[in-house]
Amino acid sequence: MQFGLMLSNRGEVLGYGDAAGTIELGVRAEESGQFDSVWSGDAFLANPRLDAILLLACVAARTERVQLGPACMGSFTQRGLLDLAYSWASLDRIARGRSLMVACVGGGSAEAWDREGRATGVAPGERRDRMWERIRVLRRLWSEDSVDFEGRFHRLESVTIEPKPLRRPYPVWAATNLTRLASGNAEAPLPRKTLARLGQECDGWMTHSIEPGTFNRAWDRITASAEAAGRDPSTLDNALCFNICVGEDSDAAFAESSAFLRDYYGIAFPPERTRAWTAWGPPEACAARLRQFQGSSVRRIALRICSQDQSGQFERIANEVLPLV
Repeated sequence: MQFGLMLSNRGEVLGYGDAAGTIELGVRAEESGQFDSVWSGDAFLANPRLDAILLLACVAARTERVQLGPACMGSFTQRGLLDLAYSWASLDRIARGRSLMVACVGGGSAEAWDREGRATGVAPGERRDRMWERIRVLRRLWSEDSVDFEGRFHRLESVTIEPKPLRRPYPVWAATNLTRLASGNAEAPLPRKTLARLGQECDGWMTHSIEPGTFNRAWDRITASAEAAGRDPSTLDNALCFNICVGEDSDAAFAESSAFLRDYYGIAFPPERTRAWTAWGPPEACAARLRQFQGSSVRRIALRICSQDQSGQFERIANEVLPLV
């Protein structure tokens, strides 16, 4: 099990960070030797932030080893298709083949989600179907020289994207959760059809707010679906998004995490929701929470620092928590 660092690109908007410091954290993640990947949250108009593609490109130019991706690409269905294809392929070139795409339908409060849909002309109810169609189109644009496509949402005639990503075939994951963030609930039945489709069409899975046993059952469904479709399930990858706040006072660390997530998403989560995807307290307690996923199907955990002190928390996580896991 490896660890990734999620860059908090909302800091520029919420007042606890700036672009230079956020980029520097991505560089420090590689230098620390504790992280194998760097991720950036993404949204278009809901939960505004530094643009994920530009941010990851800056990190890519200053690193050599870490894998780079969105956690997840919340604007995947809101951006122009060809703009997204072109910009992301250029990012992969800057990263020298270290990037991967994680498609998703986005998140945030119901009000922000609806407002973003009205502004972009993409209704919330069609995001999921649009995502699956767009995954198919992007795969072709990133591998073929002239693409003709006619679907429900996209129509292309003899379109070529250059330069293409370095990796062929290019890895495209999807992010799905048991429930929407705005619901306030973490527990729900496994979305069987979605998991089956992940195994059939995607190269990896990203999720959050899920315990090891549930993750294992979901991953089994994904890999079984891949095998049934004639794909090699051992080539699939995954990542679990997880929050962390280190502090000697456990109650204070939990309160800090709760406040951070409330401001980050514009949603006042109930305590049980926050507990479902957060490690908090002294280093030993945080490490113990993360160790619960050892031996599970989780390949890597992408850690988001739930504190306005991004730099100080990074040092504690890298030097005091992860060595204990």
